Amino acid sequence: MSDGGPSLQADRRSQSSTIGVVLILAITLLGTGLVVGYGTQALSDTERVTTLSMAEHSLTQFDSKVAIVALGGSPVQQIDLGDSKGGTYSADGDAGWIRVVHRNATGNGTDTELYNASLGAVRYRNGDTSVAYQGGGVWRRSGNGSTMLSQPEFNYRGSTLTLPVIRVTNNDSAAGETTALATRAEDSQQVYPNASKSYDDGRSYANPVIQGSVAVTVQSEFYDGWASFFRGRTAGNVSVDHDAQTATVELLTIGATGQFQLSDALDDDGVEARGQSEGHSLDSFTVDVKAEDQGNGFNNHYLSFRSEGGNHRWETIVHVPSGVSCKNGIEDDDTIEAYVFYRNTKTGEQHEWSNQSIPAGSGPIRLECGSDGSTLHVDFTSDQALTYGDTSVGESYYDWSATPVSNVTFDQHMEDDESVTYQSGNETTSRYLSRHYVALLGDSFSLKATSTTGGGGGGAKINYVSSGGVLDYETSGESYITYLHISENDVEIEME
Repeated sequence: MSDGGPSLQADRRSQSSTIGVVLILAITLLGTGLVVGYGTQALSDTERVTTLSMAEHSLTQFDSKVAIVALGGSPVQQIDLGDSKGGTYSADGDAGWIRVVHRNATGNGTDTELYNASLGAVRYRNGDTSVAYQGGGVWRRSGNGSTMLSQPEFNYRGSTLTLPVIRVTNNDSAAGETTALATRAEDSQQVYPNASKSYDDGRSYANPVIQGSVAVTVQSEFYDGWASFFRGRTAGNVSVDHDAQTATVELLTIGATGQFQLSDALDDDGVEARGQSEGHSLDSFTVDVKAEDQGNGFNNHYLSFRSEGGNHRWETIVHVPSGVSCKNGIEDDDTIEAYVFYRNTKTGEQHEWSNQSIPAGSGPIRLECGSDGSTLHVDFTSDQALTYGDTSVGESYYDWSATPVSNVTFDQHMEDDESVTYQSGNETTSRYLSRHYVALLGDSFSLKATSTTGGGGGGAKINYVSSGGVLDYETSGESYITYLHISENDVEIEME
């Protein structure tokens, strides 16, 4: 019989309902908290990303206006950088440096430091991310890597490097709404070329840059971004030092383009020629060999130039026969001999060209007689005619005793009316042959010379230091440097 109170089953049902409500409420509160927490974090991350993006945009605008000041377009510029929003803008005159070194500048292994100075930076920092203006470019670093946002003032084109170094020279900082005032600190200073400075051998800092290589090193927290920029802009040798936070790009000098001394060509290493453009790029190849007195002059004298590149071997020779000298006076029937030889060392194909009756007193290959001595003048890029066919020469550096091929076809290049085929007895010019064979040597070769008296000749007293020539050719390639221009441009950045 029931006593009217709640049953045990009903009580259990009531407790289950209460626990269910509590659990639902707890789950709801937990979910709401998680949503709010994640949402707040996401909102914070989004705001930070937006702030950094605005800083990148502001510093890119800052970049363009500072360039106007640094490079002389305006003495002062004001730039609104916007709200730092939890970050800080700062100018740091000691942030990073740049160094330019001419390696092996004088050929004795000694390096010459052309420039070394701090770069400075204007930086926005928010958390572990930095966005900065440095060296005329804008960079971003986050975590362990950096990237370039806009290019620095490093202009390399056609083997010419123009480096207007823009330096931030002071310290300052600001937070919140920030305005920067960029002021030119002083007039631009010319670093290279610079007639007031000179190398150890007495040569002034002048263009074209010859001998060795030019290395530009940047020390910066954004060094890996600089390295990527160097790799993308040049084909030079790029290296990084992670411990020192440096990036270096090395560009080879062109070498012999322009004037050279005969004594250098007579050296075992010869005269280095680098950066030759493809095709018939040789413009001028002339030599003046000076004898110290008339005496026997160039009686029975042999002058040759030679080089090898890949499978190609080439030698060009000028011979002044016995009896032809300024001592006796140049007669109308006196002649000089010229030869050009070529061999493909892989296939054995050989070419031979000669002219054994060149007037000795006139023309592009001649003897010049003066009161202070005699000069053998040779223009290898002239219209002097040479004939194809089997020939021999009394003195040469290489052995040319093999028989030349009966037909020779020039079709490796499109210049100078190639393709054309020559047979024995056909003529062409010294210029054509020099341009063709030198082109086969490639973009880099060593020009070597031999100067000797053959047989029983009395010998010429040659002044090898005052003797020399011109080797001029079109240059190209993204790993070479011919002309270098460096200037220093200082700016001060005030922030408020």
